[in-house]
Amino acid sequence: MTGPGRGRANPLPPDERRAAILLAVRPVILARGAGVTSRELAEAAGVAEGTLFRVFTDKVTLVREAVLAAVDPADAIPEIQAIDRTLPLRDKLLLLLTQAQAHVGESMRWMSLLHEVGRLEPAGPTGEQRDAAMRQWGLRQQAGTAAVTVAVSQLLDLDAHQLRLPLADVIELFNTVLLGATIRTVDAARRGLDTGPPAPEQLVDLILHGVLAPTSSDRSS
Repeated sequence: MTGPGRGRANPLPPDERRAAILLAVRPVILARGAGVTSRELAEAAGVAEGTLFRVFTDKVTLVREAVLAAVDPADAIPEIQAIDRTLPLRDKLLLLLTQAQAHVGESMRWMSLLHEVGRLEPAGPTGEQRDAAMRQWGLRQQAGTAAVTVAVSQLLDLDAHQLRLPLADVIELFNTVLLGATIRTVDAARRGLDTGPPAPEQLVDLILHGVLAPTSSDRSS
């Protein structure tokens, strides 16, 4: 007999249950790609397949929503805010770039999976639902990217007086260098080349000092 205060746990509200499933299935989707089976998804979520598809209409929808939920720029904000604002500028940029390379690399792997999923989705009503979901995701991406820019600006604002360019322009240059290095690495991997990204120290020095050797006037100033 069940004693007082014991018994079955209350079920999660629908939105929380949906979010919990999307989080739980991420590792198996990342490992298995679009070929993941419904059984594998249910096992990862700790529910029966029937329960899974009372929450999501089909496997493709579940995988797509899990991929979209996994790519959120705002996930990087706690790590950015944990960097000590009083560190020297170069040290902060090194930490920021190392964190950002990890986040961007993971995001690109998820986006590759999204491309796989897109090939499995039919036209018609399901396609319309997909397009609506992508529009909503795009809005979340914009909001997340803006929030990350604010966090980076707050991290670097103590150093703005050292910069030749406005801080907003420096952040754009930082993002351009980061994205270029990431694309180079992904492209090399796709072609079977063992080419890693440039060292963070090299990229940070490129952002801060460019590629020109210091002149005699630079050394004396």
